[in-house]
Amino acid sequence: MIRSEVLAAFRVEAPEITDRVVTDAQAYVWLEQGNLEFCTETRCIVDQDGTTISTTEDDIYYDLTTEITSFMDIDDYPGSGILYNDKKLEKTTMAKLDSEDPTWRDGASGTPTKWYRRGKYLYLDRKIDSNEYDLKVYSVLLPTAWTSDVAPYNALSYLEPYHYAMVLYLIKRAKAKVGKPEDVLKAQAEYTAFIKWAKSQLGGNKLAEIMFKKPSSLTPTRYK
Repeated sequence: MIRSEVLAAFRVEAPEITDRVVTDAQAYVWLEQGNLEFCTETRCIVDQDGTTISTTEDDIYYDLTTEITSFMDIDDYPGSGILYNDKKLEKTTMAKLDSEDPTWRDGASGTPTKWYRRGKYLYLDRKIDSNEYDLKVYSVLLPTAWTSDVAPYNALSYLEPYHYAMVLYLIKRAKAKVGKPEDVLKAQAEYTAFIKWAKSQLGGNKLAEIMFKKPSSLTPTRYK
């Protein structure tokens, strides 16, 4: 559904909300916000190929919003979204690194094995000791602004089954403006249920075989 088709479907679904109550211009403003909210809630736009970040000796952090256009988050599910020299780095936290070794910040340069994120910055667990290898970052991306008569969610074809969320979003916003309390709650519930379904479907596309290690030297067992 392109933007005008979404608006037309909204007018059919909620005929009592005429263009005198909610103008087309107001609806389009809401749709731009709805497009952003859907994509951030479902994390549906991802950097499929990853972004290569060049490294320099003694680097320990990177500004992800500078390195990656439309960056929202690191795509680290079901596994790490950061590779160095084509090897997966382990996700951690600053607090965990502190508990493992309070002097880690002053440690010698070397090959990073872990990463964590604070705000827009990606941090490594040690300074890189050379510029021989690059980082590769897999990311969740923000959508481009939905300001023309095209499909939502960057017009990605695999997201077409979820276009109706924008109709429900318009109904939710319109009901909140003019509807009775029970109508507002119903519209909110319908939109929320659709988002929950969309997240379950889109999350399923990321599922893969995961390894669980027993706390011993026993051979790891794989589970689906």
